[in-house]
Amino acid sequence: MTSSKSMSAAPRVVLAAVLLPAFTFNAAAAEDEPVVPMGTLAHAARALEDSTRGKILEIRLSDEPGDPTFEAAVKKPDGNGLVYMKIVSPTDEISAIKVSELAPWMVSYPLEAYMRSVDKAKVPLDKAITQAEKRADAPAVAAGVAKPLSGGNTVLAWFVETDKGKKHELLAIDAEYGAAISNPEALYERRTPVKLARRLAEAP
Repeated sequence: MTSSKSMSAAPRVVLAAVLLPAFTFNAAAAEDEPVVPMGTLAHAARALEDSTRGKILEIRLSDEPGDPTFEAAVKKPDGNGLVYMKIVSPTDEISAIKVSELAPWMVSYPLEAYMRSVDKAKVPLDKAITQAEKRADAPAVAAGVAKPLSGGNTVLAWFVETDKGKKHELLAIDAEYGAAISNPEALYERRTPVKLARRLAEAP
């Protein structure tokens, strides 16, 4: 996302027992094999919001080798800043990410605008992810607020990035009505796509 203001709150560690769909990542899988099973990102998003009682601004599959890990920027339930969380599958562990260990995409973006906008979403993020996966017939690897509301943007949408072999797609789901948005390019903020080079290169 484009840079505007850095996130700087030091998060408190939160641990919770959350059961994610268990799977083994196979780097030698065929090109049409999914990098994660369908439903995994939606489950992780729901688990994080249930645990923190906050709202996810964005969540992504990490490129770190090893057990699949999802990283997220989550608005605190009291609205006072963010916590940066990760959830690991299949160890069912949720924990905070130190500011010094934030992924590049988490370091800075228009924080206040995204935090104001996410409260207006009526469709839960996990539901939007599930719908996008069905539409793309591919698992999601990232999702979040597509673009904050502003004078030039009156439509709040969730973006969902899917990835399956050579098929890579970016979709938008209306965050108020839950409908898939056709030709949604104007609703996307410029962002770096999920990079999984290290994960895909990992030996099985």
